[in-house]
Amino acid sequence: MKRIFWIINALCLPLLLCGPVMAQHTGPYLGAFIGGSALMDAKGNDDLGSFGLKFEPALLGSAVVGWDFEPGNPVGEGRIELEYTRRSNPLDKVKFVQGNFKGDGDLTADSLLINFIGVFHTNSRWSPYVGLGAGAALVKASDLKEAGYPLSNSSAVAFAYQAAVGVDFTLTERLSLDFGYRFFGCLPPTFKESGGHTFKMDYYSHNLVLGLRYGF
Repeated sequence: MKRIFWIINALCLPLLLCGPVMAQHTGPYLGAFIGGSALMDAKGNDDLGSFGLKFEPALLGSAVVGWDFEPGNPVGEGRIELEYTRRSNPLDKVKFVQGNFKGDGDLTADSLLINFIGVFHTNSRWSPYVGLGAGAALVKASDLKEAGYPLSNSSAVAFAYQAAVGVDFTLTERLSLDFGYRFFGCLPPTFKESGGHTFKMDYYSHNLVLGLRYGF
């Protein structure tokens, strides 16, 4: 995750020296993002008790379609967008009272959110923003195993949400670079265990993203 952070920083640093203010885009846009996702340690609960799950950081991919509000819009300065994102994190360890066991398989979340983003326009190419999003996520436990024994291979749909902060950098009147942080979470999904039981688990992740948006 640190390596991804420094790579994104290195790509953005030269832009600090770039020049004059560009006109603000209004209207529809498309965007694409890449980044890193760190899934927080999760707590699982079933009929037999609770256990912990630790996941490895991984890459994410995202696409958005949205609308930039015109200056002076009564809704406010900013944009609204529909965002699709895929996050897939490998299971590293499963923690029981008896000890820690090697994990295997992936936990994948495909989310579809509506984001409302407020943009603070400055007298430069840089525009900080904050945002909130809500929607749904299909969370899939793909061949999750602990110490080689099957744990779960099922999926669930859950209400999903996120908070965003970041900064836009205007490259041209239509093209913008977006560097941001997303906190993403969803209500605990319920999975079927291989032994016939079910378990719920937490899902919260920290995400760094770098993307491009093109306005029409």
